[in-house]
Amino acid sequence: MPGTFAPLARLYPRILIYPALLLSLVLLLACGADNAPPPVAEPVAVPTAAPTPAPPVPTAAPPPTAAPTAAPVPTPTRRTQRFLPVPNTPTPALATATPEPEPTATPEPEPMPTPTPEPDPAATLAPTPAATMTPAATLTPAATPAPTPALDPAERDRAALTALYNATDGLNWSNNGQWLSDAPLSEWEGVGTDESGQVTALFLPDNGLSGELPAELGNLAMLAELHLYDNQLTGELPPELFRLTSLTILSLNGNQLSGELPAAVGNLTGLLELHLAGNQLGGELPAELGDLSALTQLNLGDNQLTGTIPAALDGLSNLLSLLLYSNQLSGELPPELGNLSALTSLNLGINQLTGAIPPSLGNLSRLETLLLNTNQLTGEIPAELGNLSSLTVLVINDNQLTGELPLALGNLTNLQEAWIGGSNELTGCVPSSLHEAMKDWGGLAGC
Repeated sequence: MPGTFAPLARLYPRILIYPALLLSLVLLLACGADNAPPPVAEPVAVPTAAPTPAPPVPTAAPPPTAAPTAAPVPTPTRRTQRFLPVPNTPTPALATATPEPEPTATPEPEPMPTPTPEPDPAATLAPTPAATMTPAATLTPAATPAPTPALDPAERDRAALTALYNATDGLNWSNNGQWLSDAPLSEWEGVGTDESGQVTALFLPDNGLSGELPAELGNLAMLAELHLYDNQLTGELPPELFRLTSLTILSLNGNQLSGELPAAVGNLTGLLELHLAGNQLGGELPAELGDLSALTQLNLGDNQLTGTIPAALDGLSNLLSLLLYSNQLSGELPPELGNLSALTSLNLGINQLTGAIPPSLGNLSRLETLLLNTNQLTGEIPAELGNLSSLTVLVINDNQLTGELPLALGNLTNLQEAWIGGSNELTGCVPSSLHEAMKDWGGLAGC
């Protein structure tokens, strides 16, 4: 027996050692799984840091490294919670540990370039304040050079007369003595000046002026009289002419001026005489003519004026002569004409006036000449005309007047000429006191 079990006795200790080693190995593995830190925490924390830089970049653009340091704090917590249910199973933990390190290399550089483009929008806001600074450039007009000093008044007048000479063919004037010379303006033909050398009068009638009046005439600030009648002036009246508030006489009749008489004529409040007859002026009479309260003579005859006679003319309380003959005026005679108490001459003949002769004309006690011929006046001759004791000329022929000739006309003892016939259809007889003055009896017999 002892010899039989001797080999077994040598093997028994080894058989007992193997199970003990196996058991200790299992225990070591179990304890290592419980106590070892999870290898997933450090690799997993980096991928979660990738999205974090996006929100804070605009505000904290200068320190981009702060984002990775703060991010690992919350992420291990989430990962440890994920692996808490399986702490004793090393196999899943080892399986997750192998794929996790790969993303850590790729997302790490990407957060760094992303902050750099973000500040660009903020940088684009910087130019806009710079653009708002452009209004400062608008201050440059303040630095514009000071205006050149005004010309001496006498030199300014010399330039205006030179413009007139050049515009109206001065080389071919009938008389252009001293014009464009260095002589004083007072020595130029037809030019009058005051003591300071400024032009006060320009007298060049029937002197061969042709062409249009230049605007520079409006620079003759002290001009009081402008006599350019009976020339060959054409074109419209320059608007600058009506800013000459010193003007007292404007005489341009007997030319070929066209256009309309502007309302600005009312600016010439110091005007005493306005002569524009014998031109080609058209349009209506401006009511502003009634503002020329100093006016004594208004002569617009022989033009192409249309429309009615403005009632506002009754404001011409100093008017002595109202001549609107040979135009195309229409409508009725305004009764307000009877308020022109200073009037001595009224000529409205050769127009297209209609209606009756207003009895108010009998109030014009200073009236010397009354011409209403060649119109379309109707009705009877008012007896009030017999009150015109100063009347020397009465011309009412070639209208459509009817009725008896008023015997009151016999009171016109100063009458020298009377024309009552033509197309009129008057009845009655001519008073004996009018026989000598009657030039056209109109088919009537004497009383």
